[in-house]
Amino acid sequence: MGEPASYDIAVEGRAYLPGYVTDSKLEERLSKNQMYSLRKKYLLRDDDGIVSETPSEAIYRMARTMASVEERYGANQEDIDNLTEEFYHMIDIETGGFSPAGRIWTNAGTQIGGLFNCYVLPVHDSMDREEEGSIFNSVADAAVIHKNGGGTGYNFSELRPRGSYVGKSKGIASGPVSFIGQFDVETDIINSGNRRGANMGILNIDHPDILDFITAKTERGKITNFNISVGVTDEFMRAAEADGFYTLRFKGEAFDYRALESIIRNVEENKIGGSEVGEIPDPVSLRFGEGEFVPGKITVLDSYSGNVAGRVNEEGHVQLSARYVMDKIAQLAHRTGDPGMIFLDRINADNPLPNMGSLLATNPCGEQPLHPYDACNLGSIVLPRFVKFVKTNDGVTPEIDWEKLRYTVKLATRFMDNVNDANIGPIPQIERTVLNNRRIGMGVMGWADMLVEMRLSYESPEAIQLARKVMGFITDTAKEASVEIAEQKGIFPAFPGSVYDNGKLEDRVRNVQRTTIAPTGTIAMVYDVASGIEPFFAIAFRKNIRGGDSLYYFNSAFQREAEGRGLDLEEIAPLIDKNHGSVQGLKEVPEDLQKLFRTAHDLDYKAHIAAQAAFQEKTDNAVSKTINMKQDSTEEDVKAAYMLAWKSGLKGITVYRDRSKDVQVLQTGHGKGKDRTITRKELSDLVMAELKRPRPRDIMGRTEEIVTPFGDAFITYNTEKENGSSYPYESFIAIGKAGGDVTAISEGYGRLISMALKAGISPEYIVKQLEGIGGRTQSGLGSNIVMSLPDGIAKGIKKLMELDGNKVESKGNGVSGDLCPSCGGPLAMEEGCRKCLDPVCGFSRC
Repeated sequence: MGEPASYDIAVEGRAYLPGYVTDSKLEERLSKNQMYSLRKKYLLRDDDGIVSETPSEAIYRMARTMASVEERYGANQEDIDNLTEEFYHMIDIETGGFSPAGRIWTNAGTQIGGLFNCYVLPVHDSMDREEEGSIFNSVADAAVIHKNGGGTGYNFSELRPRGSYVGKSKGIASGPVSFIGQFDVETDIINSGNRRGANMGILNIDHPDILDFITAKTERGKITNFNISVGVTDEFMRAAEADGFYTLRFKGEAFDYRALESIIRNVEENKIGGSEVGEIPDPVSLRFGEGEFVPGKITVLDSYSGNVAGRVNEEGHVQLSARYVMDKIAQLAHRTGDPGMIFLDRINADNPLPNMGSLLATNPCGEQPLHPYDACNLGSIVLPRFVKFVKTNDGVTPEIDWEKLRYTVKLATRFMDNVNDANIGPIPQIERTVLNNRRIGMGVMGWADMLVEMRLSYESPEAIQLARKVMGFITDTAKEASVEIAEQKGIFPAFPGSVYDNGKLEDRVRNVQRTTIAPTGTIAMVYDVASGIEPFFAIAFRKNIRGGDSLYYFNSAFQREAEGRGLDLEEIAPLIDKNHGSVQGLKEVPEDLQKLFRTAHDLDYKAHIAAQAAFQEKTDNAVSKTINMKQDSTEEDVKAAYMLAWKSGLKGITVYRDRSKDVQVLQTGHGKGKDRTITRKELSDLVMAELKRPRPRDIMGRTEEIVTPFGDAFITYNTEKENGSSYPYESFIAIGKAGGDVTAISEGYGRLISMALKAGISPEYIVKQLEGIGGRTQSGLGSNIVMSLPDGIAKGIKKLMELDGNKVESKGNGVSGDLCPSCGGPLAMEEGCRKCLDPVCGFSRC
């Protein structure tokens, strides 16, 4: 373990570790998986990277840091010692009922002062370095936040539409998607230790570039480091339900057809706006249909499909068909999970600070709507720790220990309020806003585990009723505690003008809002419970290991139940794995266990939404949850889920269809006429004709040497000249000695890449498909890391293209398919985030 950690918190000039810490031996009672997660993510390390504290010391570090805040409010040393011990036992991994979020585990009591997970930054329509919240100032602020391990959210609706004239610079606007790309690049560059910087990008449904935005990530491979959501209004949802139209707007003004006419002229005729030098810009997302050019008779087309998407009404305002836009969003979400929806009117109905403007953005997973420069510290109640078993005439009955829960929630409220004082930075504007609002985000984890203890199935009416009761109790108790703390320390400074400024004593709170259900990722692994309010994702799954062997991992709650009944886990593990991780329909598993252990994909999407709605009804902020849908779900199901979520009072929704893949829709041109989807036979004929064309005589090439885990690879990239222009033509890849397997594999890669290039597939797309694929061995460090042979090939092609003056956006070291880039295990979509199922890995994209 190395030397004991040194703490910033000291008593009488020396580190103070009481007996309940030094004698606990907590690490000896934790599982290997729990210890792995702690070591990988949360325990402090010395200058050589060696773990330098025990789990008990880490808990003490957090407890002591937050208890010491009380000195600022008049507490003496004995008070601080007593509160430290209370905090310590509350967080105890084995017996406690509360866990702070990851940034508190990592940074509390250290020189890194940032203790928050959730941030929102403004993005104003300005590039002025002197203006707070201007585009590139916010890019710089985001870099600082990501460096400290936080996630950021933005609403880009202030940015003018692509192709608009900019009077101040006498130039043409490149549009929101272009500037989102700058934030995307910043995220690629910043490495947050064991985390990657995470982002939420939102554009309002009535922004003129809305079709550009919703297709940018999934169809055009842009903004890859973002979760994206559309900010929708009640007006839009009503129009979608009624098959009506809604008006596009910018800065509150209706978007006039003359403005669209100017944009089309700037982009398509003058060839400016949203492109690099020497490149032809993408067409604007909207254009006019053919026919009489008179308001009230003009149709508006979607340039990406050629379909009629809207109209110009009699007043000359550009309107889109709400049904058409909803269909487009559902189509893309059905394929890839993006975009999600944020219900802006629902969020602002619960805005506690309406005097500070509307809430327009959330953190990356959507559970925390925030004003610009606001942030929220997070923590979660460990729900199964509050189930007690009472002897009755019928035997032993499970019950909620409400008094224990009340005590824990009140103590956790004080702990989290103190986090606001203990936090430093990450930028001055955020530090000021945090202390003005004193927001906390107390959530829950292990809901599925609690239901098992209570013998309730996830989708049962009794479970939905219990969700409202438990979350309502937590929210009400947290408010009571906030009022009590305010009596001692004062109300939050931004209180005047807030919704609480009504003269009622029961509303004189210390914290502007108190409950949020956030992703729990690694802390759920540490406490060995299910994430947040999610159902179990898989009851068992197989992980392939070296030598062709496999290991089976079981959900810990199911394993305890199965072992208690004497079930043969070795027998049923492969059966569950073949059944897609589910126990449903397996005769080897008792029916009552099948009912208790229904997985995310065993449940209908309506059950997911009902659970989220029940918790949302009793939560101050929002709820992070994935609405998992079965593989055979349709686009109509996705639309129905969006509509049901809106009607159920959700503040946002993320859907993910099991095993959905990003299949590119093949279409022809952006010409004036209606675009036509070509058939697979036509496409095949075109490709084969190109592949059979004789090899051109005028070929030029470059060769790049890349160090891979299997040796030095020499990658040759050839281009052909045609009519004065150069086009990618073929690639050769050589590695190792002739006759070896690696040599054969690399030659095969070269041949397949050459075929793809000849068939017209862009080298950028090939790079994005190969880059980031992880293998068992890696070479290089930092930005020079090569994760596998295909990753090295992608990096080599990219370097050669850049030498020819072609820029290729990096995909980053992300996931390939459904496999974790860290350990190669399966990935799941939970709590609005892609995360690894392997309990000893804990990889997360959020």
